[in-house]
Amino acid sequence: MTTNLSAPYKALRSPLPPGWELTVGCDTGTYMSAVFEAIPPGDSPAAIAIAEFPNYRYVGHEIELLGLSTPEWARHVYLAFRYFCPRIERCKAWADANTQFRAELAHYGLDLRPNLRGPELRVEIAREYLQAASPCRHFLAPWLTILPYEIEHAHWPEDTTTAGRFMRVKHHDHTLDGMEHALSRRPRGKFIEPTKQRSFLEQQFEQHRHSMPIARDPHLGRL
Repeated sequence: MTTNLSAPYKALRSPLPPGWELTVGCDTGTYMSAVFEAIPPGDSPAAIAIAEFPNYRYVGHEIELLGLSTPEWARHVYLAFRYFCPRIERCKAWADANTQFRAELAHYGLDLRPNLRGPELRVEIAREYLQAASPCRHFLAPWLTILPYEIEHAHWPEDTTTAGRFMRVKHHDHTLDGMEHALSRRPRGKFIEPTKQRSFLEQQFEQHRHSMPIARDPHLGRL
């Protein structure tokens, strides 16, 4: 039986609220994964990981493929993207610049954009989201399973690089890579102009200006 990765997200009541943006990050190879990050409106850097699409799972801390072909995996990602963004025809996702799947996935509606920001920079930016206090924050949807697992088990070597930065160990982190690709672009939602609240007098004037009779006085004219 084929696993339907996009089915849980179709059960959500509604797509993104007005002004929210969707940023997608992908990791390709034998183990494929995509992460959807919902970006709220405004200037404050914040994001919510709302969907994950790995073609694998973890059994006893060991990674195991789900048996999906590349077209099947791409179809699940594309259908879920069209649910969240019904007015956008193609799904544009950030991925490694040297990925070999760009031409193949383009046949299924997935356009991989080369992310030229290196692994260390992606890790640093992701740390800003994960460790910072409000309003710069990153949240995980409660139905995610693979991404929280990989965040919890991410580890770094004991020594640093010549630049003084830590390079995360590349091991069982394909969904985490997708999250870092999306966050490394520092995405922003649309800015919504706040609705001005009318005063009591403005509300009363708007309510009664068409119903009140126009007073006329022969000496003063029209009031």
